[in-house]
Amino acid sequence: MHAATVSGSSSFGDALRGYRRSAGRSQLQAAAAAGVSQRHLSFLELGRAQPSRGLVLGLGATLGLSLAQQNELLLASGYAPIFESRDPAELLLIERALEALLETHEPYPALLLRDSVWIKKGNRGAARLWSAVRGHHVPEVPQDNIFELMLRRGPGRERLENWSEAAACLLRRYMAEQAQVRHLGLAAPAAELTSNPEVKRLLREDPAGTAPPVLVLRYRLDDARLHLFIVIASLQAPLDTRLEDLRIELFIPADEETRDWFQREARMV
Repeated sequence: MHAATVSGSSSFGDALRGYRRSAGRSQLQAAAAAGVSQRHLSFLELGRAQPSRGLVLGLGATLGLSLAQQNELLLASGYAPIFESRDPAELLLIERALEALLETHEPYPALLLRDSVWIKKGNRGAARLWSAVRGHHVPEVPQDNIFELMLRRGPGRERLENWSEAAACLLRRYMAEQAQVRHLGLAAPAAELTSNPEVKRLLREDPAGTAPPVLVLRYRLDDARLHLFIVIASLQAPLDTRLEDLRIELFIPADEETRDWFQREARMV
């Protein structure tokens, strides 16, 4: 889990202390992981010692900070940020490669997400799923956020038989990734989900013991029942703040009926 973002106006010591506490680490734990003494870490937090740039980056990695947060920590310690947006042409090439992965997943749904929740692009399989759930043709998946799609009243919500379980799972993911979904203004939709009595009950349940290995989305359509689970993929060790925020969600058929439905729908185009 990433730590909550600390204000850029903080001193390095205040910022480091805030990130450490948000990560749930004691001074001793953080110091041991970063390879320094607890005394030195204490001096850093008190402003009595100046870190090297390498130590700032080491502490950022130890505390599980995002690239943007590591930039903030560098700035607070007097160093220039090193994780910045690269050449647009180079980034566009990588984004196109990720979009190509969506096509390789056909005829099943796949999404490219920005900031973990915003839909940047969907493949034709995703458009077919959206069309079937909403009861009318959807040429392209809307560039909406997952929270709005889950909250919005209508067939999309009504045809998802285990909507409460899916909403609780989404909330857990949101709470675990708050550092990566910064500045999105999703507090109100998240609060609305949390206020639902059934979702609130599920959030309080201990998922250990009786929980299945994955959450299967169970859609009931007019002509079929679709069972899908989701695999999330991201770039390994990105060095650019914009690439760090990209995710791919692959919807995998959980049974033969679902697999056959998507293959049949793809042949009808």
